[in-house]
Amino acid sequence: MKRKVGYTWRLREVMAQHQIFTATELVPLLRERGIDLSASQVHRLVSGTPERLSLQVRAGGRR
Repeated sequence: MKRKVGYTWRLREVMAQHQIFTATELVPLLRERGIDLSASQVHRLVSGTPERLSLQVRAGGRR
């Protein structure tokens, strides 16, 4: 039997806490942390809850 893991996607809330209000502002900040996503990929993360997420993105680009 497959186990479901639930989570609450709070990206917009966390962005607002850091005075970041657009996906465009987030792209260079992610790149600084080793997460190289296109503007459209970041927009999808900001505008909705992803069905899947890579471990690299989930870990915040830490190596």
